[in-house]
Amino acid sequence: MKKQLVLTTAMAATLAGCSGGNDWDDGVVADRDTAVCVDQDGRRIRDENCRNDTRIGRPGSSFFWYYVGRGSRVPYYGDPVRDPSYGFRGSYFPTKDATYAQAPASANMVRSKPVARGGFGSKGRFFGGSWS
Repeated sequence: MKKQLVLTTAMAATLAGCSGGNDWDDGVVADRDTAVCVDQDGRRIRDENCRNDTRIGRPGSSFFWYYVGRGSRVPYYGDPVRDPSYGFRGSYFPTKDATYAQAPASANMVRSKPVARGGFGSKGRFFGGSWS
């Protein structure tokens, strides 16, 4: 008796959705000049930390504004802005006469790594308070 495995369209679509591809590469792109707050290690934190710190830019300050130009990727919370593998383009110094906006709401979340869930190499991601 010969056994045969039939792959239906529905099964193929399900397997394609379980691929381990990296969907973090695109990120959020700034549609205008944007300022985000980073800590002394260069990791993005909530902007309220920079607004409330009167020592910003002075020796001993814990928080700094990081300026992202229009068309550049905006870091998520916890992302290291100095890590070249993330590809962020920005500066700790504002451009003269530029007006900076807040980061888009879609960038105000924490990036997390995929978690293996089992079965056909599937991965699950918990991202910013919801499943994606």
